Order: sequence, then structure tokens, then C-alpha cells
Amino acid sequence: MLREAFEYLTTPCDPLARRFGYLAEMVALGARYRRQRRAWAPHVAACRRFIDKAMERVEPGGQALVAGSGRLIEIPLEPLAARFDRVVLLDLLHPRAVRRRVARFPNVELLEMDITGALAPLAAALDRGGPLPERFTAPLPDGAPFRFAVSCNLLSQLPLLPLDAVERHLPDTPDGERLAFAGRMVHGHLDWLLRVADRAALFTDIDSCWLRGGEILEVEDSSWGLSLPAPDMSWLWEIAPAPEQDRRRDLRHGVAGWFDVQTVTSSVPPC
Repeated sequence: MLREAFEYLTTPCDPLARRFGYLAEMVALGARYRRQRRAWAPHVAACRRFIDKAMERVEPGGQALVAGSGRLIEIPLEPLAARFDRVVLLDLLHPRAVRRRVARFPNVELLEMDITGALAPLAAALDRGGPLPERFTAPLPDGAPFRFAVSCNLLSQLPLLPLDAVERHLPDTPDGERLAFAGRMVHGHLDWLLRVADRAALFTDIDSCWLRGGEILEVEDSSWGLSLPAPDMSWLWEIAPAPEQDRRRDLRHGVAGWFDVQTVTSSVPPC
């Protein structure tokens, strides 16, 4: 707990990231990974293998962007730095351990940015008591379009903490408005990926499954109603074996990846 508290207090962080819980989430993710490193190992290997295969589909050199770089757990940083002239790691915040690791690579840069464009409008909406923002635009980072980009476990996660804030501050918001807001975020991310790079890949959670003794008890869709095509790769993520999140039940995520986001957007109706 002392390690997590120190990290929370000393990590440079945009006020919006702190307000919406992204700093606390990043700290908790690091702690969970340390506890579950062995259980997560197949997932981590699959993520790195997916990114390796995706970037091999573009010519070396030029610029690459990693969206949702996080703690670099799932990111093959060395191969990315070797293949591209410039690599930008984009997230809402970067832990100090990441900053130290990246400092060894002269062609790797860190960028802190809200890629949804929704957090500032949402904060204003919460302060004035609603309604939820209907229009927001994800900004493009300097250098766009990149030769290659990859979205790392972002699509399903983007609405979660904003919706938690809505529940805390605007609990009477109808479910339809909440889902519509979430839909705008995930559709906006797909559109952003099309604009940010000549070739963009993504992997994301697609379902969440509770098990006991290997028996499936409950499965929940994580794709926010998107009609997703068959993935190029898929794997299972033993994210929280008991008693990590539940004393008796294991939590497993299904993960899917696509080497070209255009195959996803072509099957997803506009929001």
C-alpha cells in the first residue's frame, strides 16, 4: 500500500486525469499486475505478438503511434523503436517508471492527451448539472497521419470511468443517455484511428466472463453494442483469478484484435 500511495502522490498528472480516476486506475493496474504477473503472462505475450504482427504489415521507418501505452505491460517497446524512426506513446498520463524506461530510447516520445476529447466537456456538464455532452472531437497529435498506429485495449474501456463519474454526480441520467454518450466515445475512437494513421490496428476486450471451478457463470458483452467482425487474432485474459476481485469466482476477459481498423469500421454502422 505504501508503494501505491507514493506513486499516486508523486506521479505528474493532469487535473482531469486525477478527477476522473485515471491516476488511481493506473496505480491499481500496476499493483494488480505485480500480483497476477504469472496469470497475465499469456495475455501479455499475445498482445505483444499482435502488435509485432500488425506493425510488420507496414514499411519500416516513418512514425508510429501507440494509443493507450499505459505502463508498457503489453507493448513491445524495443521492436517498435527499432522498426520506426519516431515512436509516440500516447496516454492520459505516464508513470515515472515508464518515463525512466523511455529515456533510454532517443526516438521514443511521451505524449499526454485525452484522445476522446470528451473529458473537458463532460467535466463542464457535471459541474452545471447536465446534460451530457453530445458533441466532442478527439484531437490529432502533431505528426498525424502516422505511418502506423495501434490502439491498446482502449475501445471497451473508454466510457467506463466517465460513466462512473456520471453515476456519482448525475445519478438520475437516463440509461439511454448514458449509453448514447458511451456510443459516441467508442465510435469517435474508431473514427480517430482512421484519421490518425495510414494504417491503424487495435485490440480490445470484447466480453467479461465470471467462472467458478472452470464453469462459466455469467458472460457480459464489453463492446458497447458494436457489431464487430471476426478478429484477426483472439485470446483469453485471466485478469482476476480468485480471490483477486471475488473470493470464489475468477474473472476472465475475451480479447480480440484487428490488424486494420478499416475492417472494423466497415462493419460498424455510424453512431
